[in-house]
Amino acid sequence: MSVKIPYRPAAVNPATGMMNVDGIFVVNMGQQAVRAGILNTETTALRDVRIYIEGFSDPGISQLGDVRTFDEVPPGAEIGAGLRADFTHATPGETDVSFIIESQGQPFTRVIKKIFVTRIDFDKATKTYSAVTPQGTMRMVMHRAIVGPDDYQDPKSEEEPKPPYFVIPVDLTYEWVPAVPYEGERGPYPFEDPLWKIVLGIVAALIAAGAALYDYFSDGTLDGGLVSVSGTFQETDPSVKCCTKVETKPATGTTQDHVAKGLYGAAGAVATIAVASDGEDPHYRGQAATIPPPGERTIAESVRLRYDYLEPPNPGQPFQILGAWDYTRTTDGGVYTYSVSEQRENTHVAADRVVDVPDVFDRQNGPLMVRAQFTRPGGMPYQGGELYVLGVITSPDGKSFPFEMQDNGMLDDSAPGDGWYCGLAGYGGLDGGPYGSVPHDGKEWPSAQAGDWLLFVIAQDVNLAREGMSPHEAAQYIGGLPITDQLRLQFNDKCVLVADKVVTII
Repeated sequence: MSVKIPYRPAAVNPATGMMNVDGIFVVNMGQQAVRAGILNTETTALRDVRIYIEGFSDPGISQLGDVRTFDEVPPGAEIGAGLRADFTHATPGETDVSFIIESQGQPFTRVIKKIFVTRIDFDKATKTYSAVTPQGTMRMVMHRAIVGPDDYQDPKSEEEPKPPYFVIPVDLTYEWVPAVPYEGERGPYPFEDPLWKIVLGIVAALIAAGAALYDYFSDGTLDGGLVSVSGTFQETDPSVKCCTKVETKPATGTTQDHVAKGLYGAAGAVATIAVASDGEDPHYRGQAATIPPPGERTIAESVRLRYDYLEPPNPGQPFQILGAWDYTRTTDGGVYTYSVSEQRENTHVAADRVVDVPDVFDRQNGPLMVRAQFTRPGGMPYQGGELYVLGVITSPDGKSFPFEMQDNGMLDDSAPGDGWYCGLAGYGGLDGGPYGSVPHDGKEWPSAQAGDWLLFVIAQDVNLAREGMSPHEAAQYIGGLPITDQLRLQFNDKCVLVADKVVTII
């Protein structure tokens, strides 16, 4: 049987159904879905397909016995399968995961892929976040941030703490301390990634405590339980409020919590990574401009990064942002600096999207078919495994039913890679549907409330770095960021969560 997994498997956050920044697994999150895209490279269809995790090279990671089954996989189709594992006791670093793919009448195939695991720690006394990797440790201090909405609770309040929905960085410093001092321009690449971008994105998402962090971390130690935002950054910006209120359009009177959790966290991550952007960012250029003399070894690198938002940093929109970087390289022989200020644009966007779903649907007829197409700037459609697409349909009383959508020639999709992503709403949630990614109980669908339901179709790009690329080439790719714009931020005004469609369920 000829199958392969073209790209690195990614982490999906069970609390939101969304992919972690660049697909990195985070020890503190505990259970996460290991989502892999399995490509059928045969010339014929595979039947009665079973996919499961055989094990990890890190004995601290426990696979939970999930098995994904597919009746038939067309030739050329890439199917996404999410399989849960517990990373609570994982060791940060690069880990191999072994997938077993079985098909009727054929010997099984074993595919081994690497994944990347990090751990985020927080020192309450110094207000310092740190990310641990075998190659070194990155530390970050958030000096100033914009938070919202306006009614978030002051961390100094004696009442039970409530998290802000948004944390958008304004001024921060990060420091990279290599485990082994190195000579020359650059040291080893942690995770074959621009770690400063990835960790900044992960931390920005996590400290938006109204999102995933609230479900996983405790104040100060990040080791489980609930979180207070007290002390996570040095000060908030008193002159700017992000979202005096958050509304849903069309208005339903309920909070779309399942959708909001992921997008609130993504807002901070997108803003953070946009100022660095993909490709040769100022950190790389700082390294190139401060090459030490032969014999000197770099013992630390740091960057002071200040943001100037020319417009609200809406995920999925090409917003403009100014960034001022002060890069410092410290060696055992001296200190070297490089500074630059420049304007950047968020490149993680879809120029257009089309969501195809009936206006009225009788839930007694079974699952609701949803189709969507996403177009790049320039007019070319995304296709196949280039996107991770999450659909969420929410009832008038606030119940959420997430489901995954794929472009693989199955369900109502006419052909693999034709640019149409299809999924079934109300099919038992992400764990019970044909594509299952993360656990969610969606079995209430047949008895759910009739009326106007809101449909959200959220697309995230995938890290398309392929095996065989040099670490420097692979580091130019970042994935796991939303390219759709359901969340509309506004400074000193109301923010809006915009549904893609309204479906009247009868």
